[in-house]
Amino acid sequence: MSYQPFDRKMLKGKSAIVTGGYRGIGLQVTKTLMDYGMKIVIFCRNETDASSVVESLNEISKKNRLDAELILVSGDVNSQSSRQTAISAAKNLGQYAVLVNNAGTGAFGALESLEDQQIYDTLNTNIVSPMQLIAASSRVFRAHGFGRIINIGSDVVSYNLANAAPYVCSKTALQKITELTAYEVTRDLSDFNGAMVAGGPVNPELDIRVNFLRLGATATDMIQSSVDQFETEADYMDMINPKDTIGRVFRLEEINGVIKYMLEVANNGQIIPLSGSAN
Repeated sequence: MSYQPFDRKMLKGKSAIVTGGYRGIGLQVTKTLMDYGMKIVIFCRNETDASSVVESLNEISKKNRLDAELILVSGDVNSQSSRQTAISAAKNLGQYAVLVNNAGTGAFGALESLEDQQIYDTLNTNIVSPMQLIAASSRVFRAHGFGRIINIGSDVVSYNLANAAPYVCSKTALQKITELTAYEVTRDLSDFNGAMVAGGPVNPELDIRVNFLRLGATATDMIQSSVDQFETEADYMDMINPKDTIGRVFRLEEINGVIKYMLEVANNGQIIPLSGSAN
């Protein structure tokens, strides 16, 4: 496949899944996808709150003639049947083409103070389930020769954050699975043959991209409630990130540009920062 400039119509009418796409960072990603006229499955557990969000977004789409359509799949990302329901719903809406792994959780406190179940729940939600969604989605994307996988990560992979070991480890693992998957999905499966090998040459007909957003502290409701306990945002950032250089948290709307970049540009297997960390 020779170079072809990105055309927004490449995504129009295709479908996407956004886990946890009804609030915070996930909602902002959902709104960005709406601008492309995509059909979007919001996959989350909170059916009550998410239902009203989906209804409101569909009204916005209609009013602004975005041609976007949103549906809700209520379920747990840790459930195989729920994941399959979400993928089936996306396939029914249109050619399934975009997966955004956004849903996450965290168990916070010194590692020795945490219960086994807290550690398990964090790792299962933040890395095991995204891997399973990536695996199932990649099969669909490979069949069509097109797909975009965006893994919403965290800037904590670049520095040590106390009292957050399961969360930091899960996001670090998500960064690595991004790199590994990007390598695999652009090669023919027959090149691997079940062995630990480098694989064959890239198949240029497979326009599948997998990237990781290394996102700094962002003004979600949860983060903002923490910020409000400090005199300034700079004080908050100094407490959580010794590498910070901008002295504030990011606003949700600042995510839009980097999400569009990840959808449109041919980068693959990249760790793309929206961060004030000085490395």
